[in-house]
This record gives sequence, C-alpha cells and structure tokens, in this order.
Amino acid sequence: MDDEFHVRSTITSYLGKNDCKVAVFDNSHDALAAFQRDGCDLVLSDVKMPGMDGVELLERIRELDRDVPVVLMTAYADLDMAVNAIKKHAFDFIIKPVEFECLLVAVEKGLRYRYLSILEKDHSARLEKAIEEKTRELQGMHRQMVHSEKMAAVGLLSAGVAHEINNPLSFVSSNLSTLRRYYSRMNDLLVWQTDAINASGNPDIVMEQEELKKTLKIDRFVGDVQVLLDECLDGVDRIKRIVAGLKNFAHRDEDTATEANLNDLIQSTLTIVWNEIKYVAELKKELGEIPRIRCYPSQINQVIMNLLVNAAHAIDKSGVITVRTWQDENSVCMSVADTGCGMSEETINRIFEPFFTTKEVGKGTGLGLPISYEIVMKHGGTIDVESCVGNGTTFTVRLPLAHPEYAEGE
Repeated sequence: MDDEFHVRSTITSYLGKNDCKVAVFDNSHDALAAFQRDGCDLVLSDVKMPGMDGVELLERIRELDRDVPVVLMTAYADLDMAVNAIKKHAFDFIIKPVEFECLLVAVEKGLRYRYLSILEKDHSARLEKAIEEKTRELQGMHRQMVHSEKMAAVGLLSAGVAHEINNPLSFVSSNLSTLRRYYSRMNDLLVWQTDAINASGNPDIVMEQEELKKTLKIDRFVGDVQVLLDECLDGVDRIKRIVAGLKNFAHRDEDTATEANLNDLIQSTLTIVWNEIKYVAELKKELGEIPRIRCYPSQINQVIMNLLVNAAHAIDKSGVITVRTWQDENSVCMSVADTGCGMSEETINRIFEPFFTTKEVGKGTGLGLPISYEIVMKHGGTIDVESCVGNGTTFTVRLPLAHPEYAEGE
C-alpha cells in the first residue's frame, strides 16, 4: 500500500515476478476493509499516508490479527517514525527509495514468520487437544478405578454381612420351626381336651371351660399364634433369599468361568435392588425355560443390577418393569423393559460412552452401562437398546450358549 502510483506499480510488478499474489491499495481505509474481509499473510505499507498513516494501520491490523507481519516503508527523514513503528511491533521497515533485494528479503522473512506462526498455532492446538484428551482419559481411569474399588468394597461388605446374618438366622429359623411343631401339638391337646370335656356331660365343667376360654381369649390366641408363626417363618425365608443373593452377588469370580442359570442370577440380583424398584414400579417376570451357560456370574449380576436400577430411575412415579428370558438358536437372552421417560436418539448414541450420564451431578457415575457393555462383549454377547422419548426403554442382552474363549479366561 502506497499513495504513489509508480511505487505501487513497480513493487507489485517485482513481487509478482517472485510468485507473490499482491492486492494493491492507495489508502489505508480501503486496505483495512479488505484485510477485515479477506485477510492476508503480510502487509507492506508506506508510513506516511493520507488519513490513516502506516503506524495507525499497523495498530489496527494487530488488533485484528497479531500474527500478520507488517512491513513499513519510510524515507530517511522518517527514521524517528520508523523507530516508533518498531516499538509498536512492526515486523520490519524498508528505507525508500526501495532496493528490491532488501524488499524481497523482508517479504520472504515476513512470509516465513507467518507460516511458522500458523504452524505453531496448529501444533499448539493439537497439543492442547491431546493434553485435554489425555487429562480426560486419566480422570476417567481414576474414576473407573474408584468405582471398581467401591464395587470390590461393596462385594466384601456384602459377603461379611451375609455371613454374620446367616449364623443367627439359622438359629431363628430352626427355633421357629420347632416352636410351630410344639404349638401344633399343644393345639391338638387343647382340641382333644375340649372335646373330652364336652363329651363328659357335666354342664358346670363345660360352662367353666367356656368362661375360661373367653377370659383368656383362647380362640383368638389359637388363630393369632398360627398366623404369627407363619409370618415369622415367611420373613425368615425372605431373609434367607436376601442372604443368598448377597453371597451370590458378592462372590469374586475366579480365572475360569462357571456354569450358571440366568434366571437364578436375575432372582438373586432382584433381592439386592428390590428397594429401588418396589416404590416406583410393578415388576413383571416372564422367565422362560433356559439352559445353563458358562459365564462369570458376579459380572452378569452387575449387568442385571445396572439395567434394573436404570429402569427404576427412568420411572418418575409409577410404572412397570418387565424382565424376560428366553432361548434362541445360539443364545440365552434377557430383556429389561420399562415404561419410563425413554431416551432421544442423541442420548441412545452416547449411553455406552464412559462417564456419560443424564442424571443430576452426584446422582450417577456414567459407568454402569459402559461397564455392562464391556462385560457383555467379553462374554461374546451383545447388548442392544430400543427407546423412544415418552414410551420407555428396552435393553436386550444375548449371551452365547458356548463361548470357549471366554470360558477359559482371558
């Protein structure tokens, strides 16, 4: 940019011959407008220009892009201005009248600086992205490690609790069964005694017996004791099932897989997560006749637990959770369906990403489904999801009837 035609013409011609594409302007305002619109790799301007001088143009350009080199041209009389321009971060300046060799050196040096600046920005951006990705990866590994440690601690605690409950529970169960037998004998004796007194034909004794039975509320006692004993024994049986579920859930898999029935794993896991379900959903079980498969039972328990808990959390107030099992040609299959809020296609595409969660902060780790996916894949199976916003979600897991690679351990 120069306000003298012959200067613009000769410089443009010279730079064109040296493979430079040049845009020519005779005033700073037009040059600045073009720079804002199209940008460029280097600015070459005379210092003294009508209106906006070269130094002011330099400042305006640096506000827009600090990495574009600005080379100023000045006459000997303008050395003070040139020094001032250098202080304001002019890339270089050339003394007029212009020597073409000096001009070419300054332009090539400026273009090289521009290229290196772009290269540095690109490398810096890549480095920052790599650092961010690595940081996220390390944070993810840390969170997954913490989650695994928590699961291990829960398993250890569950095993300990199950053992501590099981011992006194055995005494309670045995004593209640004995008490029910004793009560049955006492009730038989009471019935025989009543029948004998009634058969004696002595009205005074019969009346005295009836009054005593009314006073002691024997009839109510007889009925209540039987109900109370039955309820206690039912409660003991439920505790036994919970303890069995805890022991099964807490079992640490060995290096080799074992045979297990998916229906049994579902039943044991349901005892663990029942409190998550019972307040929000009706549970329907449609468990088919299926063969045993070789698997790592506690890992499959974890998959079942994650699917059931997610189904319960997807239901706002009340709904239905349906668990089905069946066998197809090559697999044992399980589906967990809920009538909850459903998911958008965008969410479905991300649910197996580690640490992705739609729950509130602190309400979910975003690890349940990714871990479940990894477990199922390592078993040689598949896990699929069908969902629609407002119409609930169905997860379907298929585990192979035979998968020797995983059965032998990895």
